[in-house]
Amino acid sequence: MPLYRRFRTVIALGALAGALSVGLAAWSGGSPAYVVRPGDTLWSIATSNGITVAQLASANGMNPLDILPIGRQLAIPSASGAVVTDSTPVATGSGNPFSFCATFTPTPGPTGVLPSPLTGSDRYGQLEPIFEHWAAYYGLSRPLLEAVAWEESGWQQGVVSVTGAVGIGQIEPYTAAFISQQLVGIPLDFVGSVSDNIRMSAAFLSYLAGREADNQCATIAAYYEGPVNLQTFGVLPDARTYVADVQALIPRFD
Repeated sequence: MPLYRRFRTVIALGALAGALSVGLAAWSGGSPAYVVRPGDTLWSIATSNGITVAQLASANGMNPLDILPIGRQLAIPSASGAVVTDSTPVATGSGNPFSFCATFTPTPGPTGVLPSPLTGSDRYGQLEPIFEHWAAYYGLSRPLLEAVAWEESGWQQGVVSVTGAVGIGQIEPYTAAFISQQLVGIPLDFVGSVSDNIRMSAAFLSYLAGREADNQCATIAAYYEGPVNLQTFGVLPDARTYVADVQALIPRFD
């Protein structure tokens, strides 16, 4: 987790499986086209155009977790013109970054309805026991841990951000060093070990929950932007949307 990730780009470590084939034809609203540049994400493009990730993905026949090939053309729908099948929550709390968590009311997703890529997948069966183990070990809510991990990486170990954040919990090297040395007390392999990566996320979330007096909103915001930034600047704009997304996901893993 960088101290502040305004725009996160996740790229595959291996070859991309299944090239994206849906282009501008996926959107018939006559919307303008945008050519993907290095460093772009669905999140950054959607935010800069005043729409949600779900709207942008829907307009282009994409999954919100899809990786963007550089040079791809995207249709940019109007805020009211796209057909949205799974809305990204909008964070509507106080404009004051220091009182956001006191006024923000999350919009929960459907309880027990897993994100569609996990439904019936081997990935869920393989990773669920690991999440359960480390959540219990650190006295942490398992749905919270799983929701954060899903928002970070879609539960994929083989991804790395442009800032060097790795794996399921998108652990930065310097964050890994802090967790290993200060929270766990032993070196952990956050790059090569799925269990260690999830353990680091659980240990860090537990640490943040302690710092934030178990305030879930503040804990999630601190995971995204870093506890020092949270203390100094409050909940930054991008972190508000991140909090809304994660809190909407939590019931899905309940």
